[in-house]
Amino acid sequence: MPGTYLTPKAYNRRWWIDIGESDSPEWAELAKGISSRGNSISEQSQDYYDMAGRGVAESEVTGVTVSRTWSGWRVIGDKAQDHIMKRLYDLDKRKVKFLECYDNMSAAAENGHQGEAVLTITDDGSGDAGNRENISFGLKIIGTPTPGTVTIAENVPTFKPTAAAASSGG
Repeated sequence: MPGTYLTPKAYNRRWWIDIGESDSPEWAELAKGISSRGNSISEQSQDYYDMAGRGVAESEVTGVTVSRTWSGWRVIGDKAQDHIMKRLYDLDKRKVKFLECYDNMSAAAENGHQGEAVLTITDDGSGDAGNRENISFGLKIIGTPTPGTVTIAENVPTFKPTAAAASSGG
């Protein structure tokens, strides 16, 4: 089959959260100590029956919830982990901006998204006495993230929305 295909590894999909307190983002990557990333995608659908269909359902997806999860070990001093773990008891400061992208695509390719999410913390530190402390947390995506191009220079990401997303306001 003609074409160029990429087969990304899990580490090629990179994620950052904004840990800044101002309008200018301060991106911290979710990577240090992270050994696994997972997804939870839950779609809701509605079935419609009418006479023209002779009793056979017409189905339509009517909603979706997307969550991303990370697990690994605690690295105290890592900006992303520290920011997340200090939110454990502060439910009013769980909303964050995020960037995600594939880092193995051509420079001009639409390779990522920017959006907002709510932090979820499912393990703030556990494990056996002689092992590294386990952690796990997630992002529950709010709304529809904006597609675009993420470029990374000196480990700092920047985001440019696609022309269609920029002209429609998101």
